[in-house]
Amino acid sequence: MKVTFFRGTALRPAPPGESKQKDTRYFDIRADDPLDEELVASWIRQASELPGWVP
Repeated sequence: MKVTFFRGTALRPAPPGESKQKDTRYFDIRADDPLDEELVASWIRQASELPGWVP
């Protein structure tokens, strides 16, 4: 599964997957790879605290 953080460069540490969009970062969750649950929870918590986009 691929998790997308649209403002991923604002997260610390930034998720490892780069994108063509300068601020977007990705994180791949694979069944056979160990998952750092605390780090993923930290990214989700940080992302939830970022201001939303307003047109």
